[in-house]
Amino acid sequence: MKDTNDHNNTTACDASRFALVELHLHVDGSLSADDVMWMAKEEGIDVPSSREELRQMLVCPDHCEDLNRYLHCFALPIAVMQQESTIAHSVESLVKRLDAMRLLYAELRFAPQQHQQKGLSQEAVVKAAISGLRSGLAECRNGFTANLIVSCMRGADNEEQNRETVRLAAKYLGEGVCGTDLAGAEALYPTERFRRLFAYAKSAGVPFTIHAGEAAGVESMRQAILFGTHRIGHGIRSHTEHEMKQMLIDNDVCITLCPSSNLQTKALRDVTQFSDYPLSTFFDDGVSVNISSDNMTVSNTSLRKELQRCFDAGILSPQQAERVVESAISHAFLSDSEKAVLRQKAHERMKC
Repeated sequence: MKDTNDHNNTTACDASRFALVELHLHVDGSLSADDVMWMAKEEGIDVPSSREELRQMLVCPDHCEDLNRYLHCFALPIAVMQQESTIAHSVESLVKRLDAMRLLYAELRFAPQQHQQKGLSQEAVVKAAISGLRSGLAECRNGFTANLIVSCMRGADNEEQNRETVRLAAKYLGEGVCGTDLAGAEALYPTERFRRLFAYAKSAGVPFTIHAGEAAGVESMRQAILFGTHRIGHGIRSHTEHEMKQMLIDNDVCITLCPSSNLQTKALRDVTQFSDYPLSTFFDDGVSVNISSDNMTVSNTSLRKELQRCFDAGILSPQQAERVVESAISHAFLSDSEKAVLRQKAHERMKC
């Protein structure tokens, strides 16, 4: 299905009109330098007093080799998120920053099992994050709202921890939590290994998304779709795979593309700049696409910056940006009535 919109109609486009819904955003990858300074003091961790020096520890280097190297940037953020106070602060701060950016809605993800180094239970971690979410939303002044996605992790011996994460997603569903996820080193731990986990999530009525098609090929995406997901994190490896694209369409699966992150992790080895990013192939073939930032700090970006970079590179038109927003709303882990309200707000904002 060919898109009839003008791909070159990107001049003088204000990306903030379309930076409204963020579906793929990691809390630990989006801590500000000020967050880390305060949280490190709470956790008793020494960090540089210079914000610029600290940012160099948090931001992915220009010459990142692959996803595994990219994931190294999360060591410090995770280290400073090991107490209820710091976990709550991380979520509260991010919520308030997103409100200041005038987003309408976001789903913020984190993995509870990564925040147990000082003895917290996963449930204590989740409750602290919900507390931070509520505190942040109480201070929002621009109509922003958000939910949490509690992520499972790819690993060799953490099946019970992952099952506990899903159990907690079910327990706190509708109370600040909206779903679960699978994140981590995709190439090292194939998606197929997590079949039972997502059968459990499905039986518990927990919506889920899965990172796939980033560091591994389309077979990873195929498994995720067979599990029953309606969202795939990244999915960029399918850009030349017409059979997979049709599978995405047939199963109403939205891929949440994160261009800056994909370039940094070398998800596509032959794509090194925005102008070569194969965004248009998904629009042309009718695949449901959302654009997100993945990690605001690690990737030194934001939703507005991602969209503006796509506009400036000539790979996204305003008409396509409207489709990106609609795809995000349609595939958000919200009720139909909540989607209708969000859709109306988004339409009003995009007309401005």
